This record gives sequence, structure tokens and C-alpha cells, in this order.
Amino acid sequence: MYKLVLEGLSKNFKEKKAVDSLSLSLSHGVYGLLGENGAGKTTLMRMICGLLQKSSGRILCDGMEIEKMGSSYRRLLGYLPQDFGYYPDYSAQRFLMYLAALKALPDAYARQRVSELLELVNLSHVKDQKLKTFSGGMLKRIGIAQALLNEPKILILDEPTSGLDPKERIRFRNIISSLGKDRIVLLSTHIVSDIEYIADHIVMMQKGKMAACGTVEEILLPVKQSVWECQVSQKTSEILEKNCLISNLKNAEPGVLLRIVSDTIPAANAVHVPPTLEDAYLYYLSAEQNTDTANTAEQKGNKA
Repeated sequence: MYKLVLEGLSKNFKEKKAVDSLSLSLSHGVYGLLGENGAGKTTLMRMICGLLQKSSGRILCDGMEIEKMGSSYRRLLGYLPQDFGYYPDYSAQRFLMYLAALKALPDAYARQRVSELLELVNLSHVKDQKLKTFSGGMLKRIGIAQALLNEPKILILDEPTSGLDPKERIRFRNIISSLGKDRIVLLSTHIVSDIEYIADHIVMMQKGKMAACGTVEEILLPVKQSVWECQVSQKTSEILEKNCLISNLKNAEPGVLLRIVSDTIPAANAVHVPPTLEDAYLYYLSAEQNTDTANTAEQKGNKA
């Protein structure tokens, strides 16, 4: 098993810090990288893949900096970018064989591997059809097949379930979950439920920083006493929406049923409910935003 370690990793784009002093250790299993758009997820993944030069910090694979490993590190990698490019007039089989040739896989092995992967992603029956006839979900499955051609020990998947219908998302999640047994799988998304179902470990990012990291149980523990439900009038609901972090709102005659994330009781009739990962996501990101706001106010005060 390989181990990937990020030490104080940063990436600057002019005045913006896309990734800010991030440190993380990964061994085998599925790691869910969770964050809103612009949190730095794609930038982080592209640095891990060696496609983007870091501004500072180190990326170590089994104790060696990846820049010094060169092609031996690239052979360990499989990558599915968010915008997966393909040749629309190629059949699924021809396309995978073409990519296998680019990866310098021996012809006999490549044919066997392509056949295995088409079976894995349930596309053997359409292997001779042109990719331009494939649905979005089928193309995503071709994407993961190409990422697995070289049997990578480090698999990087950037927003692999975005744009898929519920059935395809479930199918894709099951494939990804099975892949984490003997390799590092780093999966980025802003869809909380995808992470909740398949990730062994969760890394939450906010504005290039790590807001939280741990198993689902570890992530939920600090939020255990901070999630509430209450049924209130429409007028009270409008007041609470302005002053509280609402994770769910549902019309429930004669009023509104609210799910609220708060460290203090938000209404007299509010009761504790078990937190979900979505609640925790809102909790940690809100805490990070409040810290940033406080720091900004402090800086302004010091300047004054």
C-alpha cells in the first residue's frame, strides 16, 4: 500500500490563494473531498496529479517528493478530470485501446484490460458503439475505465457524479466504493450525499483551507448537540431564516417545519435531532466563514 502525504501545500494565482497551507495524509480507502465551487478542490487534485506547479509545500509518495519520482509516480496515477475529453467518433473499445497505447501498455495486456474494464463499468454490450451516442452517465463510466487502465494505486476523480441522474449516480458510487479496498481514491464533489454513502474519510475544504477532516462519525461528533427541529409560524420562520443557519425548510400546516444548525437553542419548542453530514457541512463552513469575518474585522480595527 502506498502513502501520500501533503505538507503545507499552497497554490497562489496572482492575489488569490486557491490552496492555503494544506496538510493531509492519505493511505488506502476512499477520501471524499467536499467543498463548494471555488473551494480549491480541483486545484488540489491537479497538484497531486503533477499537472499544476505548487507555490509552496511538498507532496510525498512513500516519503519521496513526487517531482523526483518522475514517470514512476505517473505510473501510479489514474485521473478523471471534471471535463473529460473524448473522440466522439471512436467506439468505446477503440477509444480505450487508443489511451492504453498512449500509456504504453503492451497490446495483449491492453486488450485484456479493456475487456475487463468494460465489464466493470457495465458497457461491454455497447463496446462497438460510437461515444457520441452515449449518455452522460455512460461517458462518465468510460472516464473511470480510462483512469483505471494502468491499474493505478492512486485514483483521482474530480466531480465524477455531477450531471448524472439518480440511477447513474448510484451505479457510479458503487463502482467507486469497490475501488478503495487496495488503493487511494480521492473523490471530489459538492454533492454531500455521494460522499456520505461511499467515503471512508472526509476532507472538507473552504476557501483553500481544510475546514474539517475525519471519518463520518468523527465529523458528526462535534455537531451532535447543534442540530434542531421545530415547527413554527410563517412569521417566526421568516425571523429565524434571517438569524439562523437553516439546513431544511418544509411547509407543514399550520406552519413551517425547520431544521436548524445552531450551538444554542433557536426557539422555545426546538428539539435536538441526530445530525447528518449535510448539517455538519453547513456547520463547519459557517464556522470557517465566521472566523474569516472576525479576522477581517480585527485587521480593520488594527489599521484604525
